[in-house]
Amino acid sequence: MNSYLEKYNLPIKQENLLKNLSLIVSRDSLNNYSFRYVYIYYYFVAKYLVENIYDGEVEKEMGKIMNNLHVDENAYIAIFMVHHSKNVKILDELKLNAMCLFDSYQPATLKKSEVKFFDDKADKIIEATLPLPSTTPENERIKALKYNDELDEVKNMEEESDEEDNPIGKELRRAIRTVEVMGCIIKNRAGSLPKTDLEEIFTQAVNVHLRMLSSFFELIKNENAQKDIVEFLSKRLEKIIAEKKLERKLSKEGLRRIAMVLFWNLNYFVVYGVVRKIIHSLGSDKLTEIVEKVCDEIIKTPIATIIKHGILMWYNKNLQIRELAKRLNDKEFSEIGKKVAKMMVSDYCFFHPIKDKDRHRIESLLKIKVKRHW
Repeated sequence: MNSYLEKYNLPIKQENLLKNLSLIVSRDSLNNYSFRYVYIYYYFVAKYLVENIYDGEVEKEMGKIMNNLHVDENAYIAIFMVHHSKNVKILDELKLNAMCLFDSYQPATLKKSEVKFFDDKADKIIEATLPLPSTTPENERIKALKYNDELDEVKNMEEESDEEDNPIGKELRRAIRTVEVMGCIIKNRAGSLPKTDLEEIFTQAVNVHLRMLSSFFELIKNENAQKDIVEFLSKRLEKIIAEKKLERKLSKEGLRRIAMVLFWNLNYFVVYGVVRKIIHSLGSDKLTEIVEKVCDEIIKTPIATIIKHGILMWYNKNLQIRELAKRLNDKEFSEIGKKVAKMMVSDYCFFHPIKDKDRHRIESLLKIKVKRHW
């Protein structure tokens, strides 16, 4: 207030001004003022930064924010910065940071040649199923919400731990949040950013996750690492069986077989989770033209096909079953890629009403069986 009064005339009393601002400013019992909602704070911090973008100290602060988007406060401020300003410097900083994430890896493709080690274990991985006609999307959504609430509690507990002790976790969160910020920007600016900018941001954002996926493949395709993890899982299973005092005992070989199945299914769900994260971080019905061009003409890989059809499904409610089935038959499409695509269709069908005729078409063209109760 003092700073304002040094420059400007205030035509109303300060008391009246603060009273009028009571919807966004609160006062505590110690007579200290603060923003009533944290998002208003982020809004005005971002406004200050973009209005002083050429100040050296502000420029440093903006760089710090863009380099640490895994911190919630920084992510929200970055989104508001792009809202307040059309200055290309902000977008360039964001794109540059995205390019540096997992930059020692090439983007994953899910081509056969890339994931042969994974395809060799495809018979151990769960098959996608279609819901029975009696299954209701409402019940499935209630189950999913309950599961997500439980998952959020676990995430909150993990985030409370000191992330400096876990640099890999920090880098993963940074990558995920950077893509989320980029997604918010292209969704909110779908009609005001040039198409070339939208295409570039979408491509860069997708590639962050695809490079992250390549780093995961490098880790799990090492045979010694596979043996170590399977051995660890075997011992854990043995301990659980002993603690529960189950009558039926399993041989060492039996435990190892179960551990092997667990290992490859966990790996599969990491891949599926990354694809799903891309779809929901960047998907929007406002970006259909951009998504189709980037996936079909720029990235042009099996995983790009899955991403495109995932976004069309979830955000345009458009299942192009015949086109997807045709693409899955391409000789370069890996078995893991096919499983991910089918699981994506299966998930959509569980959460949306599907007529019997369409269910039969999906079953016939994509070879996805209907879920049975045994």
